[in-house]
Amino acid sequence: MKRVLILALSAVLALPPAFGVEVTADFKASSFAMTKDGDFDPGTIRYGGAFSVSDRLTPNLFGYLAFDNDPVYGSMLSARGMYRTSYMEISAGPAFGVLNGSEGSDGVTMLFQPGLGIGFKLTVPGVLVATADTEFALPAAVQTDGQVYLQKNEISAGFFLPNVLCTVKVSQKNASLLDGGAGKIRSSTDYGLYTTAYKKGSMFRISMNFVYRIIDYFVAQDYEGNRKVANLVLGGGFTVTPRTEYSLFVDGSGALYSFSLGSPETGLDRFMFDLRAGVSLSLDRPTTGEAGK
Repeated sequence: MKRVLILALSAVLALPPAFGVEVTADFKASSFAMTKDGDFDPGTIRYGGAFSVSDRLTPNLFGYLAFDNDPVYGSMLSARGMYRTSYMEISAGPAFGVLNGSEGSDGVTMLFQPGLGIGFKLTVPGVLVATADTEFALPAAVQTDGQVYLQKNEISAGFFLPNVLCTVKVSQKNASLLDGGAGKIRSSTDYGLYTTAYKKGSMFRISMNFVYRIIDYFVAQDYEGNRKVANLVLGGGFTVTPRTEYSLFVDGSGALYSFSLGSPETGLDRFMFDLRAGVSLSLDRPTTGEAGK
């Protein structure tokens, strides 16, 4: 999977510059995880990455391509057509789970699992911003053991204070694994307050977040192996934009306190964290006069 990410990112960066093109690439690491068998494993760090490309096709229409290799749940490739006005944005397009099947010899490796992504955003400049978004892979007509289906959802509402954007957001990631005719669901649900401090003309932005995170492993009602762990998470980030052509960012979060909402769990005293670091590039097509030089 790392090879797929590197090759795809290289191809994107090799594209000729086009008007309004924005490219973002980042590296991820996380120790917030339950294994596919439901074992709580905070001692293992998992790695991933992501990249995205957006291009302005017309004054109001944008194209968006993204590949996201989540450290815990798996990989998803998506494309969106995005219609934007001053106050709203509506997007829709295909999404594909990529190589998310079971790695065991009894599992079925699925190259692509087709799905869909849809979302909208409402903005009143300087007052509020609200979003809702989902991406998911659809179950196959014939389902066999080892198939894994991903889904990501979020809904948020934010309001502006002087030089600060405050956002209340609920987001969830889950992976459903078919095993022995039963569905095993792993999920992570965040209920958070996210703040971003900025100043007009400054190259720096700072964020601070507080999140209540629930990590679930569920097979069936009253199943002995069901697990549910809650975490109080504090996070923050830093973005610097030395030039309008690019910006660098890093953000992370760590569990201040973790506790079980079901049977007692071991390992909850270990430090669990998420980390992300990357770069965003803005590429412009040269004007007609410049192109002729």
